[in-house]
Amino acid sequence: MSAPEDPEEGRPLPQEEYEKYRAEMEKKQKESIIKHWPWYLLLGIVLLVLGIVGLGMIPVITLTTVAVFGIFFTIAGILLIIAGTIGYGGRWFPVILGFIYLIIGVVMLEEPVGTIKFVTFVIGGGFIISGLIRVLVGFKAEGGGMILFAGALDLLLGGLILAHWPESSPWVIGLFVSIELLMGGLSFIAMSLSARELKKNPELMM
Repeated sequence: MSAPEDPEEGRPLPQEEYEKYRAEMEKKQKESIIKHWPWYLLLGIVLLVLGIVGLGMIPVITLTTVAVFGIFFTIAGILLIIAGTIGYGGRWFPVILGFIYLIIGVVMLEEPVGTIKFVTFVIGGGFIISGLIRVLVGFKAEGGGMILFAGALDLLLGGLILAHWPESSPWVIGLFVSIELLMGGLSFIAMSLSARELKKNPELMM
């Protein structure tokens, strides 16, 4: 493992200096969060509300998510093609990658239902594979009860998704996105409230 480098000069840092630098960065990050805690609270509330609303209109969230990613892929593909032909002096890799992104984006926008079915199948298969790996690791690992439990949950979730595929397609992506919004909102709210307490009682940072 190489020694950490000075972010300004690019020279290797001794471990002691690196630890000091990291501590300073963490302190600055905490100070920034404490200073702007109302904005983090607002962001958390917005994400939480979006997550709750999303749970009530999961198929719409699914279609919206696919449309947004389709737009992102399309824009990224166009930018890569331009960068490959002009910005990078005609390099082929960005151009090829750009065309791939562009094709994916167009397909997602033109065939959202088919995309949703495909992505749902991949998600279900991913849970099955992840569950199998975790179960195997859990059997071999010492005290692997929690790993086995997580693997069993993955297998159960993946099995439920694939057993009801493609009927499960409209709700899987939207459900995951809504839950992610809920978790993100709760995390930001908890972080902002903690920062507010630290602002009221600076001695807690010591």
